[in-house]
Amino acid sequence: MQEDNDFVIEGPAPVEPLVEETAGQIFWKVLMDNDPQHNIMINAETGAVLTTKTLLEESCKLAQALRIHGCAPQTTLCIGSENNLEYFIPVFASMFAGTITAPLSVNYTDQEIKHILNVTKPRVAFCSKKVAGRYVKLKSEMKFLETVIVTNGDEEVVEGAVNMKEFVEKQLNGKVVSPYKFLPFDGDSKKNVQLILCSSGTTGLPKGVMLTHRNIVTRLLQSRHPEYLSDLNVVLGLMPFFHSYGMIFGLTSIFNRHVTVMMDKFDGDFFLKTIQDYKIPLIRIAPPLAIYLLKNPKVSLYDLSCVQEVFCAAAPLNGKTEAKLKERLNLKSIYQAYGCTEGTLALTITNKDVFRPGSCGRVITYMQCIVRDPDTGRSLGPYEVGELCFKGPTIMKGYYNNPKATAESFTPDGWLRTGDLGYYDNEQYFYVVDRLKELIKYKGYQVAPAELEAVLINHPKVLEAGVVGLPDEFAGELPMAFVVLKDNQQIGEEELKKYVASNVSPQKRLRGGVVFVSSIPKNPSGKILRKELKKKLGEYRKSIPSKL
Repeated sequence: MQEDNDFVIEGPAPVEPLVEETAGQIFWKVLMDNDPQHNIMINAETGAVLTTKTLLEESCKLAQALRIHGCAPQTTLCIGSENNLEYFIPVFASMFAGTITAPLSVNYTDQEIKHILNVTKPRVAFCSKKVAGRYVKLKSEMKFLETVIVTNGDEEVVEGAVNMKEFVEKQLNGKVVSPYKFLPFDGDSKKNVQLILCSSGTTGLPKGVMLTHRNIVTRLLQSRHPEYLSDLNVVLGLMPFFHSYGMIFGLTSIFNRHVTVMMDKFDGDFFLKTIQDYKIPLIRIAPPLAIYLLKNPKVSLYDLSCVQEVFCAAAPLNGKTEAKLKERLNLKSIYQAYGCTEGTLALTITNKDVFRPGSCGRVITYMQCIVRDPDTGRSLGPYEVGELCFKGPTIMKGYYNNPKATAESFTPDGWLRTGDLGYYDNEQYFYVVDRLKELIKYKGYQVAPAELEAVLINHPKVLEAGVVGLPDEFAGELPMAFVVLKDNQQIGEEELKKYVASNVSPQKRLRGGVVFVSSIPKNPSGKILRKELKKKLGEYRKSIPSKL
């Protein structure tokens, strides 16, 4: 493949140079300079708050406790928790101590958790009361996991775990930790990994995306570029903090001194009531919620006149939907971004003052993009569809303990291959049109067809299976299966769907349905031809209900 760099698109000129400081040093300064009584986060349900003073003091104490406990720079920790006010305390403590943080989904099955724990091998697991029992059980099986710490509770909730306050007090043993004298980790920001975020690959099981301190610091600086930084300082925090969307925007909100009104799960009425009661002017959502706000009749029962800006990411939002939502909510701005976990989230973004329906914006500052023909490697000009490839200081270091997958994600000349197909117009606004990868995108979550196929063919009555995404207005895509049964075997669609649901996370369920066929199209080497399966969708989609 002959690659060229004839059409390189660059982001706007940075307004400030990149710095060599670590994420911990940056955030320590931000918190030290902030008003101690500033409400960083508010629990939408209880009204409880997390102040700058609490986050700074508790993070410094926990960081020192981790150091005493023997957690050196690059020791891995994990967090298994739903959104709560305590979530970012271990995140910041890890930054300050120089350890690595691996946020894990609370929706993972035992198989998925075991897999990612075996990949990252954390010494300490921070978890909420909700999942503490699962981690204690895993601790007995995985000898590298030494300590399970419950973040949101004053008392030990299960045998084998310890609450965070008790852990800190035991390690410090009466020693006072002053934030003013605390020294955050000062290692090489380009080499040292700070976050390992989970991203599914074509094998289905999560891969660990290594983001360095430099990646994170660059993303922080991008967030306050004048073209992107909102003047509004109260935001909705609904996206899961364990997801790259929730984690990165959680960090940038703290960096920019925004107040995050946090929700731990989605409930339609409570979602709308929270926006109304807290008068939230800026909401960050994924396309399914944009459609909810546009079409759900409950919206008219609440006063959402406070909403001025809507930011949408995680999957493409249809331009017509975008325009209609802007009109319905009388928004000042609605804009999109495109990105991926491997790029520290945002890679293109729309200027908040520009309305370009359907576009995910222009290349973000500090970054470069090439649209390449995936077959020839030739770089493409305006309106030519190809694979979006990126370079710049937010691109991941690689996949943790997976050099093969890392090598496959980059071109020989060093560009990150996103696996997404798109184009740009004459003004360098980008549009994502399809995915080169075969991942299904359900409500912003990546679902690997191969994983679901593996689950299906393990059923004693199933011979073969092929999984694709069924286009859906609300969710983006619904996982759907074409199934070949063994001779003389019978099973109902609902029974098979329940079988899959019992073996996978909620986002991976076969909401698109099951279609029984006589054969699955394959190439000579035996690889499933999913493009051929997708051609059959038109025959079935009218008879398959959307069940969200």
